[in-house]
Amino acid sequence: MRTPRRGLAWWGWLLIGLGAAAVLAVIAYIALIGIGLSAYVNHSIAETSPDQPFLIGDPQDPVATAPLSCPSGCFDTTAFDEMAVDAADVAPLGPLEETDAPGSIDPGTVAQLVELTAETWTKQGGDAECAFVPSNAPYIAARTAPDADSTDPLVWVQVWRSEAEVLDISGRVFPSSDNAEGYLQDLHERVAACPWQDMEGVPAPGGDTSLVQITAQAAIPVPDDVAAVGWTREGTPGARWRAYVWDLQRGNVVLRVRVLTDGRILEQQVADFAATMAARLAAVEPRG
Repeated sequence: MRTPRRGLAWWGWLLIGLGAAAVLAVIAYIALIGIGLSAYVNHSIAETSPDQPFLIGDPQDPVATAPLSCPSGCFDTTAFDEMAVDAADVAPLGPLEETDAPGSIDPGTVAQLVELTAETWTKQGGDAECAFVPSNAPYIAARTAPDADSTDPLVWVQVWRSEAEVLDISGRVFPSSDNAEGYLQDLHERVAACPWQDMEGVPAPGGDTSLVQITAQAAIPVPDDVAAVGWTREGTPGARWRAYVWDLQRGNVVLRVRVLTDGRILEQQVADFAATMAARLAAVEPRG
C-alpha cells in the first residue's frame, strides 16, 4: 500500500504567506523567501530521517579572533562573485542541482525586504525580536530592527535544490566592518532570546504544530578574521522540516548559507559546508 502523503509543515505555510506578498509587489527576488516550499510538499514521514540530536560543541563567538577592520568598506558586491559553488562543492549535502545561477536574481536592499516581509511576519504571530527567522538573507524582518531602513545591498548568489532539499547562498554589504559586526552581535543575541516562537494559531493541515524551536548551533572552525553565528529552526517532532542557517562575517560583508531539509541533510554536513564557505570568504582579497 502506498505511504500516505504528509501535509505541509507549519512554517511552510508561513513561507507561502510571505511569497504571496512578493507576488503582489511584483518583485522577483522576494520569491526566494518561499523557495523551500517544494521541499515540504508531497513528502511522507517514512522518507525522512529519524530525530537527530543537535551537535554538542563549543559555543559560537560572534566576534572574530582577529577582525578585519574596514572603516570605509573593504568589499563591495563583487566579493560574492567568488562565493559561487559547483556540483563538487555541494555533493556532500546530497544530489542537488543548481536552479538559480550567479547573476540570475536581481539584488535588493534591506529596506525593500523589510517592507515586504515585516507585516506578514507579524500577522503570522511572529515576534519582532525573533524576526530573523523568516529572512532568506542577512537582515532582520522587523521595522523595529536597528537598520530596517538601510539601503545596504542584498545579493543572492545561488540556489541549489533537489526534490526535498534547498540550499541558498546570499550576502550583504555593510558600510563598514563596525556595522557588519553590530549586525552579527544583534543576531547572536536575538537567537539566544528566542528559543521558541509560537505562531499563534492552528497548525496548517497535516502540520506538526504552531510552535517552532530555535537553537544556536555549536561553533564551527573559521579563519581568524571571520566570525560566525549559526542557528536552526524546527517544528515538532524532531529533525523533520529543519532549517540550518549560518551567517559568516568578514570586514564589511556577511555571507549567509541556508539549508532547508526534511531531515536527510544532517547538521554536521551543513556545519562542514559552512566552514568551507568561511575559508573561501577569508580568501577574498580586499579592495585596494
